[in-house]
Amino acid sequence: MSRKILLRSILIFSLALTSFFYTPQLLIAQNSSSGRIRFTPPPPPERGEPTGRSQGGASRGCESTALVPLTQTKNGELFWGLTVAQHPTFWFHIPRRLTKNDAIELTLLDESEKEVYKTKFIAPNTPKGIISLSVPSKQPPLEIGKIYTWSFSIFCDYKNVEDKPGTVKGKIQRVALSPALQTQLASAKSPLEQASIYAQNSLWFDTMTTLGTSIRTSGKKHTSLTTAWNDLLKQANLKNSISEPITPCCKVP
Repeated sequence: MSRKILLRSILIFSLALTSFFYTPQLLIAQNSSSGRIRFTPPPPPERGEPTGRSQGGASRGCESTALVPLTQTKNGELFWGLTVAQHPTFWFHIPRRLTKNDAIELTLLDESEKEVYKTKFIAPNTPKGIISLSVPSKQPPLEIGKIYTWSFSIFCDYKNVEDKPGTVKGKIQRVALSPALQTQLASAKSPLEQASIYAQNSLWFDTMTTLGTSIRTSGKKHTSLTTAWNDLLKQANLKNSISEPITPCCKVP
């Protein structure tokens, strides 16, 4: 009799242990299917100059907001994020419609502050809201492990040499896509699940791009995508950008 009781106790303990270890995974699946998402911030870089949420040109509507978390470092707050993309996409909130007199500029510098990419162009009739700019695939890919400094500027009157643009800048690091993460992404059943996996692995830029491009394609009818997008912006203290539409901008030259 005592042996039966012992076996029964072992069985109950095993079932309880199994339930304990599988519960988090179940919760993650439920959260992603309902549109909830949780971003895990990466550790801050060892070096990096402080940045602000938006800089310059505020009186004339030239300022933009970088949709990137502000991370506390030893030197102050810094826009900081990771990506596995060779040619990442950056997301910004522009305060007004762009005209033929406005120009936008995107720049990338390597760790030695050497310019590795720069483009400046006019994007007339771009509506106010959230836009994305991608580094073209024809450009050399970001190197794994390297930290790059990016900057985004709006020139309200680009023909005026004395005009000071509204500029935001931060840092991005490309990390390797591990075989385990690649398997997880391949098994994801929807863009929302992919975004959730990116978020759990501290990949901000990939999370934003997966959600943003999916919303732009499907529209606001996909409530779970919109819910996840709003959650992500709230976690990065970007509540002022939640109500803004994701608008088509331009093809980067």
